[in-house]
Amino acid sequence: MKILAVDTALGACSAALLEDETVLAHRFIAMERGHAEALAPMVEEIMAGHGFASLDRLAVTTGPGTFTGQRVGLAFMRGLKVALHLPLAGVTTLSAMAEQAKAQCGTARAIALHDARRDEVYIEIDGAPVVMLFDAAIESLRALAGAQPIALAGTAANRACEALATGFVLSDVRQPDALWVARLAKKSQVSDVPPRPLYLRAPDAKLPAGKHAIRPAARDDVPAMARLHAACFAPSWSEAALRDLMESPGIIALVSLGGFILARVAADEAEILSIGVEPAARRGGLGAALAAHAAAQASAHGARTMFLEVSAINEAAQALYRSLGFGEAGRRKAYYGASEDALILRANLPFRPLGNRETSTKVDPQPPGNDRDAD
Repeated sequence: MKILAVDTALGACSAALLEDETVLAHRFIAMERGHAEALAPMVEEIMAGHGFASLDRLAVTTGPGTFTGQRVGLAFMRGLKVALHLPLAGVTTLSAMAEQAKAQCGTARAIALHDARRDEVYIEIDGAPVVMLFDAAIESLRALAGAQPIALAGTAANRACEALATGFVLSDVRQPDALWVARLAKKSQVSDVPPRPLYLRAPDAKLPAGKHAIRPAARDDVPAMARLHAACFAPSWSEAALRDLMESPGIIALVSLGGFILARVAADEAEILSIGVEPAARRGGLGAALAAHAAAQASAHGARTMFLEVSAINEAAQALYRSLGFGEAGRRKAYYGASEDALILRANLPFRPLGNRETSTKVDPQPPGNDRDAD
């Protein structure tokens, strides 16, 4: 069996080509960001001299991991699955690290603990990946200690070994590697249903309550979003451009009666791409509510700051954003025309809405394309 596997879910980007037990090609690069730009050239290098038609199976990590990192690998491999009509196996990052640690340390068992921030860790015990407080994870591991040592992997493994007296050995494995993803995928059962991202943590930020019914946008909402965008902006984005944008990695798309917002998360940063409110629905708090909902979702997916661009002469929009905690971080000269600059505004996340004035704000007049997708 010939398998192509990739991983972009955490702090590395890797790809591997495995045929039975023979490693035909393998690349691994530690990186915190830039996965989207690195993955395709890496796969091209891996597949040099090997036709895609020779593949029998594809494999990818599903998570846990960063919000955008998980989606980069999954979107890429799901595209290959459709193009090549091949089965695609999903493997957790934790099981891939544990498998590698087990082989490295020569133990019968291994467990991966990966730092999930906020004194929590991702951990997988007996095939059940969860997120839990570090101290609770240590107690769970102590209960597993026995005569045979257990290897530990992941970015929280060092700290765990220090907290555990005996029964555990520390491996060098800190990030998942596509080679071990391929080895696990070779033994797994593959469903016709493509794998989906594994998100273990529920959003920490509470979406603000209020009179506005705000929900995730669906494909059926695209025509109405395009009409509203045309009412707010010139030039406007087409239905096709909006649909492509909503299907790209890291996108947050929310709608309400009379308004919409599009934002994108890339690593620990988020950007509001477009927000629009119908004239009849303005000055009722909808703009602030949309921005607050998008910020809450971005924060829950790991973003720590949010950016946007607004016309320097759009004082109403600036007042809305400043009430939410945005401050000026830069200026782009003549961005909307010879006499109209764009202000770059920045806010820390999470934030809470303080104002109730809103309008639509100008955005990049060209719809974003895949070349602007971030990892």
